[in-house]
Amino acid sequence: MKMTLAAGVTLAVGAFFGARCVASSRARAVAAAPTTTASPRAEIELRVPHLKGTITLDGDLDDHGWMGPIARTGAFLGADGTPARPYSDARVTWGDGHLYLALYAADEDVRDAKRAPDGPTWLDDSFHLVFTRGGTVSVIDISATGVVTDARRSGGGALDFSWQSGLHVSTELDGTMNDSADDDEEWSLEIALPLESLGLRGQRGERIGLSIRRCDKPKSAPRSCGSWGEGEPTGVLVLD
Repeated sequence: MKMTLAAGVTLAVGAFFGARCVASSRARAVAAAPTTTASPRAEIELRVPHLKGTITLDGDLDDHGWMGPIARTGAFLGADGTPARPYSDARVTWGDGHLYLALYAADEDVRDAKRAPDGPTWLDDSFHLVFTRGGTVSVIDISATGVVTDARRSGGGALDFSWQSGLHVSTELDGTMNDSADDDEEWSLEIALPLESLGLRGQRGERIGLSIRRCDKPKSAPRSCGSWGEGEPTGVLVLD
């Protein structure tokens, strides 16, 4: 087959630009392809407003401090990701050197063995709080009658139950403690926890990990638990 010089030049130029187009397409494909990077640990932030007004620890939530802007966890969730039954939730604010928490628990049969402080209060109706900051983990269990078990560990060591959080708590119960003959309604805890005991200085923008769990044994159902900030995503408080 005969080919003129002009035709040969045309074919060469076409091949050159065709190769450039292929290379350009490949480059664009590589640039557009997602890169594999380690995802940061999933977190759920609860931004906690500064206290407006005052809070008196009396078990009631009618103080001005609870009426102003506060943080709310919403319903605690069960293992399947749906609202746990019985219902639990938490409200949070901070000020006056303290982190204030109101922990609410619906409960048809409130049980409490009236254990000594730093005893196994988690076996009764109680809330379980875990604060994490740096390599320090602070664990606090509070029963329906306000008995506190607190402990701390650093660097993955064993829990030290000699640590004292300095927590103050008041309780409120709508029902009859340790009496299954009637149906109870609910109980709640109103808590003031010194920020200093958690390693916080009380400055806006400070962060601390927090998970809260509440377990309950209804009259005619197996023991079940609901939580906020436990597992994935992990809970984090941010002081606003």
